[in-house]
Amino acid sequence: MKILIISEYIAPLQSIASVRWTKIAKYIRAAHPEAEITVLTDQKEFGPGGQKKDVLLERDMAAFHRYWQVPKGRRMKLYEALKHQNAGQVQSAEQTAYSQSPVQPALLKRELLLAVRDEKERISYSQTMAFLKDKTLDFDVIVSTYGPAWPHLVAERIKKRCPRAVWIADFRDPYAKHTDAPLAFRRHDRFVRRHCAAADVLTKVLDSLYINEPAGARVEVVTNGYDPAERRPSLPPRRFDLVFTGTLYGEKTDLGVFFRLLRELKEEGVLDEEHARLVYAGGQGREALAMAKKQGAEAFLEDKGVLARQQAFALQQSAAVLLQTGWNEARAQCMWTGKTYEYMMTGKPIAYVVTGDMPHSLPAQNIHRLGGVCYEQCRHEETYPALKGYILEKYQEWKRTGEVTIRRDEAYVAGYSYQRIAEQVWRLMEEKRAQGRS
Repeated sequence: MKILIISEYIAPLQSIASVRWTKIAKYIRAAHPEAEITVLTDQKEFGPGGQKKDVLLERDMAAFHRYWQVPKGRRMKLYEALKHQNAGQVQSAEQTAYSQSPVQPALLKRELLLAVRDEKERISYSQTMAFLKDKTLDFDVIVSTYGPAWPHLVAERIKKRCPRAVWIADFRDPYAKHTDAPLAFRRHDRFVRRHCAAADVLTKVLDSLYINEPAGARVEVVTNGYDPAERRPSLPPRRFDLVFTGTLYGEKTDLGVFFRLLRELKEEGVLDEEHARLVYAGGQGREALAMAKKQGAEAFLEDKGVLARQQAFALQQSAAVLLQTGWNEARAQCMWTGKTYEYMMTGKPIAYVVTGDMPHSLPAQNIHRLGGVCYEQCRHEETYPALKGYILEKYQEWKRTGEVTIRRDEAYVAGYSYQRIAEQVWRLMEEKRAQGRS
């Protein structure tokens, strides 16, 4: 079977989004060596000041038969130069995305920023089609994955040229997001019906993920997961570290509740400050510090900055408790994220904090299967004592034994192995090919 995977986020690029199709491809080839996998992606600029490579993902590139990189054309170089010149204004506009009540001038900036980003999608599409002009597109299966959107635009065009190929249009995220400004949301909301109507099947990471699919379209859930080959043994914590590795999204994410409970436990005399830290690893150290200061608990913060994925794994291995954040609203439901799947490999306790006004999120319903605890901001009175009690219980266990333990549903965790997920995708490919032949 000849498979084309069109994705901007794929090995060796260091990004949690790169994991999904790198790992699915890896395990498809491992189980079905006859599969011939070609990757189509944009050209990256690795090195100082540029993008970073993930050495773990780089090893998995052995699964790829071909690796096509689309060089940057003149229009893309111009776009990137203009973005660099206006980096401050772009950052300011992006920050409004997660504001609870953006003011009108900021909203206008957001509309403009999203319109410019949509133009980038068109540039990426045009330069990719120019690159493919002299390529033989003899594929049995085409996989395109959002985001960004240009892989779907390219797959739509290839499907017209090769109608017998099976097209799987994949969504890691919704294109029309709750953070979009109103005009951009309406524009993005039409995208799937307009450009993915010819897809044989649409896949998404969660059943409740909103993609506004065409009427009658076949939609399958293909979750994200973890690579069992990357699992590392859990190490006893030398210190009672609450560890968060990843991105903070303004007011939508809340580490403040952890700083508050650490301060309260210290004031109650049941936690020793020199034994406990909240260790943050990511690119928003200033935001983490602001959250700590707001709770009068900056002494508990240790900022590691941005780490390579293997370094983040090592930090997770020696943690006492792993921290996860998300939000649950009518237009954006909380789910397990790529970070959660990484955490599953450690066998460590997980404390999940959910903001937003919709109670009983997926984490709240299922965190017990991971042996963890979930706090929901909209149910503060009910869930804060449970979170605080859980952290205190784990701290006391660590003081007594030097360990932190959990009891979890191992069958549930095993269901998120990319080995299993890849086989699900392979069966889907085979099924759709058989239907096309009949």
